[in-house]
This record gives sequence, structure tokens and C-alpha cells, in this order.
Amino acid sequence: MQKPIQSEKKRHIGIWLAAKIVIATVLIMSASTTRAQDNMKEEKPNIVYILVDNWGWGDISIQGSTIPTPKIDELAKQGIRFTNFNVQNQCTPTRSAIHTGRLPIRSGTQKVPAPGEPQGMAPWEYTIADLLSDAGYSTAMFGKWHIGDKDGRLPNDQGYDEWYGTKESAMEASYTSTAQFDPEVFDTPYIWQGKKGQKSQKVKEFNLEARAILDSEIVQKTTAFINSNAAKGEPFYVYAALTQIHPPFLPQPDFAGKSNAGAYADIQMQVDYNVGEIIDAIKKAGIEDNTILILTGDNAAGEDTDEGGSNGPWRGGLSTGYEGGTRTPGMIRWPGMIQSGKVTDEIFSDLDWFSTIAHLIGEETRIPKDRPYDSINQADFLLGKQEKSNREYIVTYVGDRVFSVKWRSLKVHFFTAESTFSPIVEHTFPQVYDIKNDPDEKSELWRAEGYSHLWVMKPVMSILTEIQRSMAKYPNIKPGSDFEGYK
Repeated sequence: MQKPIQSEKKRHIGIWLAAKIVIATVLIMSASTTRAQDNMKEEKPNIVYILVDNWGWGDISIQGSTIPTPKIDELAKQGIRFTNFNVQNQCTPTRSAIHTGRLPIRSGTQKVPAPGEPQGMAPWEYTIADLLSDAGYSTAMFGKWHIGDKDGRLPNDQGYDEWYGTKESAMEASYTSTAQFDPEVFDTPYIWQGKKGQKSQKVKEFNLEARAILDSEIVQKTTAFINSNAAKGEPFYVYAALTQIHPPFLPQPDFAGKSNAGAYADIQMQVDYNVGEIIDAIKKAGIEDNTILILTGDNAAGEDTDEGGSNGPWRGGLSTGYEGGTRTPGMIRWPGMIQSGKVTDEIFSDLDWFSTIAHLIGEETRIPKDRPYDSINQADFLLGKQEKSNREYIVTYVGDRVFSVKWRSLKVHFFTAESTFSPIVEHTFPQVYDIKNDPDEKSELWRAEGYSHLWVMKPVMSILTEIQRSMAKYPNIKPGSDFEGYK
């Protein structure tokens, strides 16, 4: 009669031991995470931001491109891939938003300036490079700047220890090739370089020949900066602002004809290769686990070209307020801290990097309190401490006008333009679309349903009213002005 009792006792002991093992495993995993977080606090992570120019949502194979982008696809699997990453509608505004965390119209950078127009972020702006520099980071920018072309408004005046690249856009490379070009009325474009505290200097003429190899130079300088700072063991921030995929579409010589599908496809492959070179440099330097790597576009592909480019299932493209004009590829990797293999359709904005990066590295107290910010801290969302993004809306300005507001999965348009060079249409009644079920924004809800969705104007107008109230208190800076602070 004792055997069943002994057997039962053994069974309970087995269950007890199994429970002990499970608890021990959980404690070990918890301790490991805690150690990783403690190490993060003790050792600042490096930050690498790769920005691709005019990059359509569908220009990578993991999001539908028929041109293979294996390096980028693999990176997307190593961290979080955003399918709802939002930018401004043109190059200059997005670059301003990333750097300041403020709606570009606040900074006077709400559109790409025409030659001769006042332009550039005021030196008063406190950029993410300023914040990281103040936090002890070595900082460098290589590539396309496009948020100021005068001394005092160049990268080495806005928080970067060093820079190399163009003041303006890649299209400058084609200026001198036009028969009518006159250097007496427009300065010959150059590639520049500079260091903090010194005046930037010309390097060489920026022509079509230089344009074809500029991105390879950007990558070479980025990888050299990574290697140098990794060897020192000091935290660094490098902003690699690639000039592709932007007209003139000239691939690097070793990629010309490689796709057998035209120059645009060649450049898609080139971008993938160049991103891969930077990824490999991080790994070879032995700093992969302590490096935050961000890869995004600055705005969508243009639609008024036969060269190529895909904005995926979304309507519109560059310079429009439609989803195809404001969504680009976006991803972030931080091994051990950010979950790998995650794909999210939660709303994330280029504006959010400023506050989010400051919080990720524990330097949020450096964010100035004397100005309005539109950046939302998304650190807990990225670190997996919450499932939902802290952002519910995107306000899209085209120039001085609010073109559209995306609130959750509904999109409200006050003005529309079908493509980059299309006329602007002002609507008598706002156009409302359900972008979750109608990504092509073809079925306008008010007309189809008899105003059943009129209620959405309440949260939309609340958002716009709050922005207007803020702008009344803190007036927008005029483009190119010597702004010195709010009184």
C-alpha cells in the first residue's frame, strides 16, 4: 500500500522541481534583461541613421519590389519594420523634422526653397546632433544636407563635428550640363566639407561625374568614421544621408546596367549594397550589439517619371498629401533591446526620432523647454514595453497649407494634388478616406455614405486647433531669418 503514496510523492517532487526550474529560468532571463538595461545606462549606444532620398514604400523587395534588396530585407528582420512610417512631403521639411523634432513650418523649412529664396534652419534651432554632441557623442554627417546653404546654417554649425557632401540637392549636379547655364548668375555647385568651429571648404565641382560616385564616397566616409570611433571606444552618431534615389538617376559605375531593368532599378540595387556596406562595417567593428541603426526614406518616389519607383499600394507620391507621398520604408535595429522580426502598422513619424532618441540614451533632460515640440517619445513602444504607438495622427503640410490629417485609419484631405507637378485642388468639403480598407484612397466616404463619417472632424479639428494655439503663442520662424529665440 506504500508504493502508490511514494509514487504520488515523487510526482509532486517532480512538479515542484519543474516549477523551480521555470522560475529560475524566468529570473535568469529577467536578470539578463536588467543587466542589458543597466549596461545601456552605463554605456551609451552608438547611433547610425541612414536616410535614403525619394524612397518609395514599395522600393524594397520585402515590401513588394521586383528588384531584389536582400541586405535591407535582412536588416528589416533583425529589428522593427514600420509599415506606417510617415515623413513630410518634400526633402527639406523631412530633414528639418528629423533634426529638430518640430513641424518644419515652425522652423521656416516647410518646403524645398527655390534658388534665391531665403532658406535654412536658424542657428538657434537645437538639433539632434547638438543634443548628442552635448551628451558626449562624436558626430558626423555625410551626404545631402538641404536645410541651409549659408555659413552658420551648415552641418558643422548645427551640431556636427565634421561633414562632407552637398549643401543642396542632387539635382544641382546637372546644372552645369545645361547649355544655358551661366556661372555669373548662379554659383557653380560644389561638394563641401567642414569641421566644427571652422568655415566649410569646397572640395570639388559637383557635376554629373561627381554625382555618380557621391554615394560610394558617403559610404566610405561613414564606414571610416564608424571604424575610427569604434577603436576609440567612444559613443558616436553618424548621419549618412544618401543622395539616391533622386534625379539625375546616375548609378555608380559598377552598378550601371546591373539590373538589366534600367537606371532606377540599378540604383535600387546600389542602395541595397551601400546599406549593406554600413551594416557590415558595424559588425566588423564589433559594436553591433551596442549600436542603434535606423534606416528610413526622406519622402516618396516621384510619379511624374518613367524611370521607375513604387509607392506600393498607396495613392500619390512625392509632394502630395496622399499616403503614397508620406509613407516610406522605415526600420530600426538594436540587438538585445529592440525585438527582432517585428512588423508594425502603428503610426510613427519622422518627427518622433528627436524625443525618442533622447529618451533611449537617457538624455531627455537636454531637450529645451523654451520652444514647442511635435516629437513624441516612442521609446517604450520600440523597447516592447507597450504594444501601441503613442502617436495617433499625422498632419501633412505642403508649403504653408495643411493638406491632410491622418487620424488613426481615417484620412481627411483639405487640399489635394495628384502628383509632384499637378495643380492644387481646394475642396469645398474635405475628402475623407478609410486608408485601412482603401489604401488607394479612391472611395470618398462622405459622398458615398451621406456624411456618416462627419464625426471624424471633431478629433481632426481638435488637433489643428491645438497646433494653431501653439503657433499663436510661439510664432513660426520665417524662412532664412536670423531668429534668436522667443521673447
